[in-house]
Amino acid sequence: MPVFTRQDSSLRKANHELEAGLGAHGETRPATVGAPAVDRAEPTRAEKARAALRAAPRVARIDGEQAPGEFLQRAKGFLKAEVYITHLNGQPVVCKDYRRYAGTPAALMARWLVRHELKMLERLGDWTHAPRAVARLSPLSLAMEYIPGPLLSDAALDDVTDARLSQQLILVVQQLHQRQMAHNDIRGSNVVLRDGVPVLIDFTSAVRLPRLPGTATLARMMRRFDLRHSLKLKQRTLGLPLSTREARLLIRSGRLNRALRVWKKGILPRLKGRKH
Repeated sequence: MPVFTRQDSSLRKANHELEAGLGAHGETRPATVGAPAVDRAEPTRAEKARAALRAAPRVARIDGEQAPGEFLQRAKGFLKAEVYITHLNGQPVVCKDYRRYAGTPAALMARWLVRHELKMLERLGDWTHAPRAVARLSPLSLAMEYIPGPLLSDAALDDVTDARLSQQLILVVQQLHQRQMAHNDIRGSNVVLRDGVPVLIDFTSAVRLPRLPGTATLARMMRRFDLRHSLKLKQRTLGLPLSTREARLLIRSGRLNRALRVWKKGILPRLKGRKH
């Protein structure tokens, strides 16, 4: 399935209208001082676009697919976005919304996350294994391509599909690395199966692989991090055995294990808003 790098004209137009009609925190910008008052009985295009986004149905997963109803992700924990599917100019899009942080100290970081993920997706605009960027709806929210299909963690698979999917996923990760990028958060809930083909989502943690002199070791560590998590999906989610070489990739030093244990057991639960 081809992925286009440019927004179509209607999406670009809606994006410009939204940016023109929204202030920094999602409110209508005040009129220019000294401008004559205008009696507007009819809503402007920007107001119509915002109303359409507010009124559009949001969706939840039913039997592994998305269907009208609830949010895909509630904003629980520090710097977590609300994620839902809505419609923009009649097309389904996934909206990642950080507007709950508007007016707080966390808004600065949330704005950076929006810009960062948008930039990462734009770099992968012609790649079929990632959603394409659609529009930055506001400083604290962005829209991206809706990928139909179940999450890898929810999919009902068989032995033949498991083996083929495992190979495809590792190849997809390697292609991402060839594009000088690391995902850094590969898990079953961040892989959507579109017609049985893995598509990576949630590029919030993605980074460009460094290519400067002296950074080869760092880039190699980041690639190995992605591959380790892909192999964990093969072993734990798909239930497939690892080859000897693959098993060696999962072996970590004692120091790294201790650091990861502190991160997973101590720091990460607090960031996600969990006590334990």
